[in-house]
Order: sequence, then C-alpha cells, then structure tokens
Amino acid sequence: MKVSGECPGREAYGRRASRAWDALREATPLSAVRRRDALKVIAAVMAEWWLPRRLFAQRPASSPDRSARPDRPGHPDRKVIVVTFGGGVRYEDSLAPSGWVNIPHLANELVPQGLVYPVARYDGITGHFNSTGALVTGCRQEVDAYGSEAPVTPTIFELFRKQHNLPPEEAWVIATNKSFSLMGGSKLRDYGDPFSANVILPKQLLIETIKSAVSTDAGPGVEDRRVLAERMMLALDEGYEGFGWRVFEAGRSLGPELKATLAKSLLDYFNDPMVPTSGDELTYFMTKEIMNRLAPSLVVVNFWDIDIAHYGAYSLYLEAIKRTDRLVHELWRHAQSLPQYKDKTTLLVVPELGRDGDMLGNGFANHRSGDESCRRVWLVALGAGVPKGAGTERPIKTTDVAPTVARILGVKMPECEGQPLAELAV
Repeated sequence: MKVSGECPGREAYGRRASRAWDALREATPLSAVRRRDALKVIAAVMAEWWLPRRLFAQRPASSPDRSARPDRPGHPDRKVIVVTFGGGVRYEDSLAPSGWVNIPHLANELVPQGLVYPVARYDGITGHFNSTGALVTGCRQEVDAYGSEAPVTPTIFELFRKQHNLPPEEAWVIATNKSFSLMGGSKLRDYGDPFSANVILPKQLLIETIKSAVSTDAGPGVEDRRVLAERMMLALDEGYEGFGWRVFEAGRSLGPELKATLAKSLLDYFNDPMVPTSGDELTYFMTKEIMNRLAPSLVVVNFWDIDIAHYGAYSLYLEAIKRTDRLVHELWRHAQSLPQYKDKTTLLVVPELGRDGDMLGNGFANHRSGDESCRRVWLVALGAGVPKGAGTERPIKTTDVAPTVARILGVKMPECEGQPLAELAV
C-alpha cells in the first residue's frame, strides 16, 4: 500500500502501540502465540492506537450538531431496531411449537413482552440480498443476488435521513453477510449516497484489516511492531470501503469517532468471557458499541450464522439458530440498559426468508425451491408502542416492515407493496 506524506503524530502513536505489543509479548512470547491470541494482540494494538484520544464523528457541514440542538425539529423521539434471523430459517425450526427449544429466549422471554405475527410471508426471489432488500424498502427487489447492485426503490434509511435532515450516524446497517455493502441506499438519483445508511460488515472488515496489517510481499510481518501498527492505521484510513465499511460522511473519510468505535468493539470481541467464535458475535459487539457511542435512531442488524445450513450439517444449523436467539435477547437487554433507548425503542425480529421443505431430502440446507417452507416466516415485535402478550393470526408480508418503521419514525413512505402494521405503527 502506497503512502503519500507523513501522518501527523504517527510516530507517537506508533510508540504507544509498540508499548502495548511489548507488554503482551512479555506475558505471552510471540513464538507461543496461537491464532486467537495473535488476534487479541492485534485488537489490543488497535485499541491502544485509537481509544485514548477524545474524538468526535465527522459530519457534513450542513448537518445539525446533535449535542448543540438535542430537541431540534424533525428529530424523532422513537428509535427502531430491526434484527433479521438472516441466512434463512424454517418456521418449524423456530417459531412453531416444535422449534421453541431452539429459540428459548424469544419464546419464553421476548414474545410474552410483545406481539407475535406467526403467519408472515416473503414473496420475492429467495436470495439473501433481495429478501433483505424487501425488508428495508417495502418492495420486492430483483437485483443481483450477490450484492453488486443497490435496491431500485428508496430504502427506509434514505427516506428517514432526507425527510428529517439527519446526519449519517443516525442510520446504520450492521451485517454479517459480506454481500450487503449496498444495502444502505438505493440507486435513485434523488436519494443514494447523500442520504444512505452507514453500512458496516464487521466480519469482513476484521478479516481484511488483519490480512492487510500482518502481510507483506515477503509474507507475514508481525515481528516489526511499528510497521504492523502503521499498516493497521493505513488499512482503515485508505482501504476501509473495500473492507466492508461504507460510511457516507464529509470527504468520504472514515471519521475518527467511528474508528474508535471499531477498535473498542474488536477489543471487547476478543476479550469476551463467552469466547465468541462466530461472525454474528462480532456483529453483536459492533452493534453494541455503535449504540453506546452514537445512539442511532434506526439500526438494522443482520445476523447470518444460520446460513451454515448450506454445508448440510443440521446440528450446526440448529446451533446457529440458538446463538441468534441468544444474541437478539442480549441486544434487547443492552438497549434497555441505555437511557437513549430505554422505553422509546421498538424492536422488530424477522427472518429474511425461510428454507426449503424436506419433500426432496435435506431441505434445510437450501432456500432455492420457492416452496411454502421457503417463504413462510414470522415477526416478533416488542418495546415502545407494542401491546404486551399479544398475537394475531392475521397474515402479513415482510414488505410491511419498511412502511411500519416509517410510520413509527414519522416518515412519509412513498407508494410500495407493503402496508404499515396497524398494531405497531402508533
């Protein structure tokens, strides 16, 4: 990676990073460092580099300062978090009585606090990008299945930011699926980048940043501590968009507060007592840190470990469902622990799509048939404005999510396929 000029203060920060590395090496000799321990060292160096500084997120000059105008007109009092059981989960393996064993937190703790729609349906192309695109636009999408095209209709993020004149840190997509980099905004001329959500792909960002930091033309380069620290900074300063972070900020630069957010979440991830090992765990930590620091009003979280089902291991598929259930519960508890979110947040939990039935074999492994099992999903809502301990057999569609979020946040939704859910949009 080529560098032009010198970064002010880089030498001082390099010394701090080097001291952090030295301390960790004394505790664990580098020759004995295993893969996971090496990642802990890298995360610690990142935190040492960024966190000691008092930093603030960049914003366009025209965007209002939230701290200076906390009650500015147009800023919603309500917040919305949408969490997807991404990757596709069958109704019978989750919300159906036979599947409750896989979602104990939802079934026993969250559903009694809110409203459940057990009969929901997705009618579009049964791929991940298009199904999630339907959730955030209210319209079925028919774009490239691997995320090379943005949605063709406005997303709720663009409508929310444009109509309320909000800065970029108010809307986020945090996704384990690495193909979601264009999920935050449409390709429409009057919308797009200036009003899109921040999109971060934590798993991809972690992988690519570490690859860039520890590799040289000659091979791994972790022995030179200062070079390692500099490469990590450069990787995020110059290559973050290729690493799964689309941030729509002034000058297209990665804001210092957001870099601090990344460093803190990575450090928490590797020091967690649960010893997290999945991409969804990192997505969870990143979401928590963004909520702690920026308190955005609209967050869409894509958990995606469930897609391990494509490998044909039913036990791993069920394990991923249980992990997603746990992470949803922990995320809701965390939201309720924050004054910015407590009693003013609505949580929507919904699979993006189902998985194939078993008529032709191991249906759980795929979502290609378009059969009823592939389209049957559900939705659980709780929090602000949601009746407790309620349920309705009224059929709904996943395209109803975006207009419902719009109504909650005071956004005028253009004509779309979905309709606001009357029980929630109050």
